[in-house]
Amino acid sequence: MSQEEPEFGEPEFLGWLLLRQLKEQSDDQISRSKFLKLCCITDRRLLEVHEYEVGLPRYWYMYGELTNEHEFSGRFYNAPQAIGWDGQQYIPKPMHVEEFEVSEEGLELIPKAVRWAVREFGRENVDVIKKHQYEQHAENEFIQAYSELRWLLSTIDLGEQRRLPNYGTRGESNEDYLKRQLDEMMAMYPEEEERYGEMKTLYLRWDDTVRLMVEQSVEYSRIAEFLDEFITTLSKAVLRFAHNQSISEERLMDWEEDAAEKIAEFTTQLREVRTDLLRDRSRSTELDSVSDAYSQTVEEQIEQLLARE
Repeated sequence: MSQEEPEFGEPEFLGWLLLRQLKEQSDDQISRSKFLKLCCITDRRLLEVHEYEVGLPRYWYMYGELTNEHEFSGRFYNAPQAIGWDGQQYIPKPMHVEEFEVSEEGLELIPKAVRWAVREFGRENVDVIKKHQYEQHAENEFIQAYSELRWLLSTIDLGEQRRLPNYGTRGESNEDYLKRQLDEMMAMYPEEEERYGEMKTLYLRWDDTVRLMVEQSVEYSRIAEFLDEFITTLSKAVLRFAHNQSISEERLMDWEEDAAEKIAEFTTQLREVRTDLLRDRSRSTELDSVSDAYSQTVEEQIEQLLARE
């Protein structure tokens, strides 16, 4: 690698320093998600407070913003298997500041931002960090809306199909609340943005399918899974393209192929789910007709018996 392109630049310095200070604060294992999200939060702190840009490659994806670790050299950390849970833990390598290509201003400001991030979020779990990202850094209201819907489904007793006691400020049913959340998402959908506009038809079909699921009292766990499938597709086809910085053209090309595959897969899944729901609704209508006819026959028989008395 040439001197003009040092292996370890300011993005790597930010990541290495963050890992080191997290370890100094606590010897707890650092998960991949926590590390990649805190890199983004630190980078935003640098931009918003210090007006300093390090060029950290990051993008919005599903449940928050992530650093694209493939865009920078990962040789400043080790990532062995975590102990006690699936996934990797991230450990900083023993290195010196001189091994990183960092400007004088960066040497002053990056540690400040890292100290702030570690102080604010170092002891927090990933869910708290996600919540902060949605509340403070979501790129539009639609992202916040689907996050709220996902949170709603997580608060419902999925086994009993009832709302938990801490919910329901308007006294409405789960079904009404779900429909209102879907209405709010629809109103906030940013169709004027190119990527979102291209997926609008698929989104409308998904929305109508979820309403069928609610109408037929499908288990909320299934609705939650179907929401996650939509968010995954949206993330791969829209979010990481529309909301990113410092992502290479090569990486974007790889994402385009992945997005096309995911859209095709989700379109097929959506068609199958709709077909099953419409078939079930048709059967239900037929059963209702049979039930009505049976009830009418029973009533007529009762009237005839009463008339004989």
